[in-house]
Amino acid sequence: MVPSGDRANQLVNKFVVSLTTGKILGYVTDINVEVEGTKFYFILRMKIVENLGKGQGVFTNETKVRIEPSDIVNVGPDVIVLGDGKVPPLREIERLHQLQNEYEEVVSQLREKEALLKSLKEENAQLRKQLDEAQRELRRYEVMKEDFEHLKEQLIRQEGQLEMAREYIKLLEGLRHDIDHIKDLLEKLVKEGLEDTVRGVIDEELNARGLKKTGLL
Repeated sequence: MVPSGDRANQLVNKFVVSLTTGKILGYVTDINVEVEGTKFYFILRMKIVENLGKGQGVFTNETKVRIEPSDIVNVGPDVIVLGDGKVPPLREIERLHQLQNEYEEVVSQLREKEALLKSLKEENAQLRKQLDEAQRELRRYEVMKEDFEHLKEQLIRQEGQLEMAREYIKLLEGLRHDIDHIKDLLEKLVKEGLEDTVRGVIDEELNARGLKKTGLL
């Protein structure tokens, strides 16, 4: 946008081209600034150019054109480009291009981040699956540990019972030795008692018959 004041003279001695019509409107010979309230306008005095496209361009009648600063798209060294308020200034166009480039860059970064996020989600799903498998394995090991502890208690209990059985067997072996000894004593006593009884009976029988005791008995 071209400001008012002294810099308005930058619009003098330049061709005026309309982007909306695609025509050369004229050649600026003078310019005035007109103010209305808070707005100002440029009054361009131009010479009309005829037959310029045929290589025989000539200046004919003069005309005046009233434009707003927003109508100016760009001001070059030889040409003033007008957009009649329908085309933004070149700086805005360049800014739009810049914004578009920034937007495309942001979109590209966003796509990269979305791809990364998708990859991270897949990796997270895989890790969650591995975690679930690890938790199942852990539960299985915990069950195995509980079974092992239970078996260990049983073995300890059985070991204690086995030790008691060993002690009982030792006791039985001692009792058997005592029983064998008592048996031997009983057999000896029975034998000796039986012999004494037999001798007594024989002696009584012999005495009853008046027979003497022989040395055979």
